[in-house]
Amino acid sequence: MNPPLAKQSAEPAADGPSPAARHAAAPSDLARPVVFLGHLGLANNGFSAACNRMLERIRERGPVVVLDVARRGRGTMAGITTLGNRLRQFARMLGTCVTARPHTLYLGFSGGFGQLMDVPFIALAQLFGMEIYFHHHSFAYINQPTWYTRLAIGCAPRGRHLVLCDMMRTELARIYRLPPDRVQVLSNLGLIELADPAPLEAGDAAPEREAINVGFLSNISAAKGIFTFFEVIRLAQQMNIPVCARIAGPVEPAIRQRFDAELARTPCVRYLGPTHGAQKQAFYRDIDVLLFPTTYHNEAEPLVVLEARSHGVPVVAHTRGCIGAMIDDRSGLLVPADADFAEAAVPFLHRLLLQRGATAGNGADSRAMRVAHFHADRIRAEATLSNAVAMISRRQ
Repeated sequence: MNPPLAKQSAEPAADGPSPAARHAAAPSDLARPVVFLGHLGLANNGFSAACNRMLERIRERGPVVVLDVARRGRGTMAGITTLGNRLRQFARMLGTCVTARPHTLYLGFSGGFGQLMDVPFIALAQLFGMEIYFHHHSFAYINQPTWYTRLAIGCAPRGRHLVLCDMMRTELARIYRLPPDRVQVLSNLGLIELADPAPLEAGDAAPEREAINVGFLSNISAAKGIFTFFEVIRLAQQMNIPVCARIAGPVEPAIRQRFDAELARTPCVRYLGPTHGAQKQAFYRDIDVLLFPTTYHNEAEPLVVLEARSHGVPVVAHTRGCIGAMIDDRSGLLVPADADFAEAAVPFLHRLLLQRGATAGNGADSRAMRVAHFHADRIRAEATLSNAVAMISRRQ
């Protein structure tokens, strides 16, 4: 039996993995595969990106049978196509269980009714005596517990669970009565590919600008806080704080008219549209702080916060989901979920302005310190990821 995940150290050993871990993960020692069930290949989808990265890491250790169950398209036909794909993938897994005797099922656990379609795979793995790893990426069934989540988890009473942060671990174990030693924190910080920030050039550092540039990047919707963002900008400007703003991301069609109206009546705000690659690099280079006033009920571990931190940009965000574990005093400001975001954010912008005056010429150094802090956190997360992947890939 594998040792409990929760008891593994998150700190990398000074001389690398232990001999036992190296032996457990040696590709030559693996004849039986891991069955990997996940939502793969979806553009601009953090869950899919994490699944893809996890698949890459497990493949480095040995053979994997991949079952891609991602939903494609919208509407009735998409539902029929998805169901047909699930049936094909289930048949593949059944054949694999009979012929290859896989030792482990890794499951990128669905966030809604898709869990009902996960149940047959979980039951089949349980029937064949496989180790089962649930990888949780959603707060939907924590914020609002569901019978179908209880059913899916109940199909694997000795399953192991990977979650995004300590709060998620505590609540998942409490709600679904899981043994704490079978639930381990595995932050997306170790999974998501983040581009290295472009170096600051002369004139790019924040102290060289008259105004504070405030950024917003997301799928733009009311739940992600875009209208609160406009409120913060206008309130700061009314208090004579020199603030300009950059907004990036696709606008939800349902709010497009209101968004355009708010954009037109708020001075010194630019909408950049969806940004990728070099454009996104430039976005982070050009802002001094990112505001993320999300009220989205099922917010988990948003990629935008990790991206901003990787560029040395402080973040002001509501404490929803795992955001409370992503930001500390060195990397930004946490606003309680039930607090007035503007009342907290505007004083932060004023302090940022005062700090700029007190540390003129050191803007690049401040960013470099925040980037170093971020990378220290990432090293710890990658060590935890390596431990988890070694356990998933270990021959039973």
